Amino acid sequence: MNPSSARRAIRRRRITPQPAIMEKPRPELLVALPVYNESASIRDVVGNWMAALDSAVGSYVILAINDGSTDHSGEILEELRSACGDRLEVRSRDNRGHGQSCLEAYLVALERGIPYILQIDSDGQSDPRYVRGFWERRGDFDVIYGKRRRLDGLARIIASLALRVLLRLLEGVDCVDANVPYRLMNTCACEQAIRAIPPVVSLANVALAVLLKRNPEIRHGTIAVDFPPRCGGEPSVPLSRFIVKGYELFAQLRKLRNIPTS
Repeated sequence: MNPSSARRAIRRRRITPQPAIMEKPRPELLVALPVYNESASIRDVVGNWMAALDSAVGSYVILAINDGSTDHSGEILEELRSACGDRLEVRSRDNRGHGQSCLEAYLVALERGIPYILQIDSDGQSDPRYVRGFWERRGDFDVIYGKRRRLDGLARIIASLALRVLLRLLEGVDCVDANVPYRLMNTCACEQAIRAIPPVVSLANVALAVLLKRNPEIRHGTIAVDFPPRCGGEPSVPLSRFIVKGYELFAQLRKLRNIPTS
């Protein structure tokens, strides 16, 4: 190649446009999915929820927090992540409890600027057929709770009722179902309350419901949902530990009473 041809080749290489690096679009919704020993249900839960979210929302990411599972939940989640691509993210860690798994996912939504958070459970009790109704009403409320028609036993009905009564008597707030795992939240509206919850609060999802209820500016809504028996696995808080967990919760809530709510 003569010198002039070499110079022309260099110029051509210099002006060749480089492919643009495309940033992934930010999803509108982060789905918080705590997982603890749910190998019996997690595959169906993820598949059914993705089908419903694809139809009702479109732009979302499911963040599964594997909270120290001792069964095959972690392996199944890794298989699902490979198959589902960007729509499913998985984090694994030592066991810290259901509430702190929820809180970790809430904080991820805040860090990424994702406008809405949907919290669900991984045991098959959170029915995805209701998600369209939640999503269509997202502009009417800052937080929408599933009002459970509990079909999973009298003991669970009594536990939910007892929690509501105690919160009203001891905290002065009327939370229809503070522990419901089915809730849609406006991330920005709930930010102050989310950030106020320290990592020592085991039932962080209940604490969040209380803090939001204390704030007169938060618009609360409910949608009735059927809540069938779980599909297997084990509950994060067995009935035998409700009294102990309840005592811990109210001791922790006392420490949060002076936190500004608005």
